[in-house]
Amino acid sequence: MSAGPKRFQILVCDGPSCGVCHGSEALIEHIEARVAGQDSLRGRVELAILTCFGRCDDGPNMLVRELAPGEDGSVEPDFEAIEGVRGLYLAMDPARVDRMLDEHCGADRPIEEWVERYD
Repeated sequence: MSAGPKRFQILVCDGPSCGVCHGSEALIEHIEARVAGQDSLRGRVELAILTCFGRCDDGPNMLVRELAPGEDGSVEPDFEAIEGVRGLYLAMDPARVDRMLDEHCGADRPIEEWVERYD
């Protein structure tokens, strides 16, 4: 029996720098619309807000990570769940978000030239 397609959580920084100065709220709305409107992402990609990744000058920032079976992707995970994950994307904008959704979430191929490990 197959486990089905991978599910991903996108953690979007909404701290003072990313949220206020870099406009991460608009990117959250963009992601929600793309996921809702695309069969290949709907039900497989969930969003959660993270207070801060500690890379404020590089924002807006987000992290993509694979969800465990049954894990609720709408909840901010404990730090231990994201430490060391290779899925941190910095300086995101709508075009970069679209590519991240298509490649990392849609095709399970992190974007090598953009992705970093979160430490």
